[in-house]
Amino acid sequence: MFDLNKEVKEKLFNGLADWIIDKEPNYPSFAECKLWIRKENSQYIITKNDEKEILMYLTYLPMSQQMNNVLYAKYLDQILTK
Repeated sequence: MFDLNKEVKEKLFNGLADWIIDKEPNYPSFAECKLWIRKENSQYIITKNDEKEILMYLTYLPMSQQMNNVLYAKYLDQILTK
């Protein structure tokens, strides 16, 4: 049963990460992320640790996307010539 819950969480949170990234540049709020999880799986119970993980996603995913965009723009010429 624990492994099933772990798989469910992993699938949900991978989807959540993708959804957050897809919202660039208007990233969702913490409340919107919790609603998204509930819509995807209404039986999943969001724990305090899950809430911390959501906050981490909301902090680091936008920073990562911004850094990728800067690097892509900086090296676009090199990328296009290869």
